[in-house]
Amino acid sequence: MTRIVFSFFAIITGLLTGTLAASDKPSPPWAATLDQAAFTKNGLDRLHHPHYEYECLGLGGTVARIDPFGFTTTPAIGINTNGYLKHLPYLSYQYWWDEESHRHVPFELNGGYGAHLATGQASSFRHHLDIATGLLTIDLGLKVAATGTHTFQSHRELFVTPDGVLVIRITDAPNAPTPFQLQIDTNKKVRIYLNQGVYAREHDPWSGTASARPEGLVVTATRPKSCVATLAVAADGANITLDPQALRIGSKRPGKTLTFYIAPGSSYESSDPVSAAWEKAASAKQRGYAASRSDTARWWSHFYARASVTLPDTDLAGWYARSTYYLGVFFGRTDVPPGCNGTSVESFAGAVCPEYDLVLDQQALLLGNHFDEARRVVNWLGRTLPRAERYATEGLTLHKVATQYTNGAKFGPLMGYDGTLLVPPTEGEGVWAHEDFAGNNAALMALNYVDWSDDKTLKALAERILKETTRISAADLQWRPDLDSYLNKDMPSTVQQAATRFGLEESLRRGVAEPGWNAQAPKVLIPTGDYQGAKVLTGGPGSIPTARSGDATWLSPVWWYSVIAPDNPVVRSSYDLFRTSTTGNYVFNNGWMGVIAAKLRDGAEALRWAREFLRPDATLFDDTCLGELIGDFEDFKKTPEVAAHAALLCNINQMLLDPDDDKTITVFPAIPAQWETQGVAFDHLAAKGDILVSGELKSRQVRVILENRSGLPCHRTLRVRLPSGISLLRPPLKGVRLENGWAVLPDLPLVPQGKTILTFNMAAP
Repeated sequence: MTRIVFSFFAIITGLLTGTLAASDKPSPPWAATLDQAAFTKNGLDRLHHPHYEYECLGLGGTVARIDPFGFTTTPAIGINTNGYLKHLPYLSYQYWWDEESHRHVPFELNGGYGAHLATGQASSFRHHLDIATGLLTIDLGLKVAATGTHTFQSHRELFVTPDGVLVIRITDAPNAPTPFQLQIDTNKKVRIYLNQGVYAREHDPWSGTASARPEGLVVTATRPKSCVATLAVAADGANITLDPQALRIGSKRPGKTLTFYIAPGSSYESSDPVSAAWEKAASAKQRGYAASRSDTARWWSHFYARASVTLPDTDLAGWYARSTYYLGVFFGRTDVPPGCNGTSVESFAGAVCPEYDLVLDQQALLLGNHFDEARRVVNWLGRTLPRAERYATEGLTLHKVATQYTNGAKFGPLMGYDGTLLVPPTEGEGVWAHEDFAGNNAALMALNYVDWSDDKTLKALAERILKETTRISAADLQWRPDLDSYLNKDMPSTVQQAATRFGLEESLRRGVAEPGWNAQAPKVLIPTGDYQGAKVLTGGPGSIPTARSGDATWLSPVWWYSVIAPDNPVVRSSYDLFRTSTTGNYVFNNGWMGVIAAKLRDGAEALRWAREFLRPDATLFDDTCLGELIGDFEDFKKTPEVAAHAALLCNINQMLLDPDDDKTITVFPAIPAQWETQGVAFDHLAAKGDILVSGELKSRQVRVILENRSGLPCHRTLRVRLPSGISLLRPPLKGVRLENGWAVLPDLPLVPQGKTILTFNMAAP
């Protein structure tokens, strides 16, 4: 029998100065992972790849998908253009919208040489996106046919500052034939919702004018029923030349270094978007290239230092880092959340999606200790709440489907920057007007932020969103005597039923429920059916389970809404059926299933689902991003789906830590057997109650650190997975017990602003 030496010590420190958050610098193993996870495209074969994917840069609400030459106009040379989605680079800003909830791309950045801004023919090609600092470097060998036949080298550096300024530095070799020029074009080919259904027509283009500034210009773009969009460009370099009529800025002399500071603005954000954009660009120029680059690298360093993981699976570790990068790009210092496929206008008109995507995104932010970004999501919900309340009381119509309530707040599955509901392209999709769970999800996100962060300043807003959205879902309940249950009268799907029960139960628990909700809550049906002698979840009442059927979202009563406990037998039987279906063809479902496997304490299955994300040409696109669908040959793989990256993060985080219970913290709940001997660790993942958890599992030691960052003492039951084969603790310790490979410490006290360290040491016989 293996002799176990167990040392258990708790170090409690109270009233520490400052916070107990991660340091400003990532840990050495995590820093190495970030370095190795850089995106690199090297060689002409990569340039001509038919599945070429554009790299993403972003911060402060500005996102740029960069073309091979460093701008947003020239598509990849050998790109496969099949499908409905236009596979193009773009520059987006969080406040570029129209009145009908469509995100827009008003501007295109075109850079090149000569009168016609030729980009040049590439004789050599290399991109390197260092995710640790947010810096993209491009090295090109170029031949510009119109000006000669010789080749010259061009080095380009790009990043987006924390203030949302896109910085582009061009350094051409002295033998460059002509000066470099940057032109700001306006978008003349506007597409809305893929130009399908009611959008299948030509749309008003953006028209642009420019005004000169000292070594810079501001381009203003307008179109009917849309924001006034502005883009300011401040240039730094020798002999700057301006041509406001051509919307062009550059250098008079070839072979020089030019730096452009490009700042967006919008009338939906500022009453004077021209001045606001120019002030931002000019300020960045005054600060200078080195300082701006340092500011950006420092922001990313702080962002990554919030939490980290050390995994023996290097592929997963790299994509964990890359997925964290995507959350930073699309949520870092951003006040309007991204849509289903980031900020691409091609997918669902770029609208924000509280239906599924935004919840996955915020879950990953919370688990990863990115509370600032998660709070910004709640602030957006607060800004859109008054419009949601008007939709409820004044009525909402999508095509021929109308709804109206006496009170409450009506959110929708797709929304604009200000909460305007997006009109779907086809009449049949008007049924979205009956979807209530987008509103329940708004409450879920607000409450999750408050519960995880212990931020009392948003507690009242979260409870208001909870009560107002529950009013809608409660009003839509209909009693069914044949089922002895309540069903949503228009859309009784499992997701909607679980969301309604969640709203009712949370309203009761938090003291904001209206009379009668206590009677409704336990009678809201969660649809199930019988399959081979076991009860399983189904998609809706009356659905009959069949072989190889089931969808990950049907498990939402377990994860997200938590109205069914993971140890309920229906969860295991449902999972066993659903895992045989094609649910993973919707990419983020792989992470959803991985989370459920982790909650079932099945490490092998949780790892299998995580690795399902890493299928080249299926989920991974050009080794650059995770897409949305596997089944479609091209569409929905052409741009990052942020929620897919978030789902991967949630999958892995739940393998390392189950943080969802406000009474119990479970460490290493779903570690596959091979990781026990290889070693695995994590730092500063977050649990409910503003508690940060770190853990390290080695073959002969398990170490856990709990940091209570709140201002109040609390107690938690701690469950720690120990390596296989442990059956005894010697000597026995009071208050600690072993349960089938778990060390359990019930009612562990955590002092405010204190740290508790526990070490389990094992020795050979």
